[in-house]
Amino acid sequence: MPPEDRRPHAADVPPTRKAGPLQVAATMLWGLFAIGRKGTWHKDGATITLFQAVVGALVGLVVVVALLIALVLLATR
Repeated sequence: MPPEDRRPHAADVPPTRKAGPLQVAATMLWGLFAIGRKGTWHKDGATITLFQAVVGALVGLVVVVALLIALVLLATR
């Protein structure tokens, strides 16, 4: 059997789903701690696009900066 016959046909392969906002947030959270949790993004076969990763990183940055500002304001009070 030639190798071409063993490959899945385009009709047999389901399209990949984009990850939802909670999956992106979980991936960014674990990425912040440099822990790669496969289960976060391999659970249902969803993939995170580059745009989702960039937006998630920017939102994470805003949250971290806001927490740091809140801690400084609390400490100087």
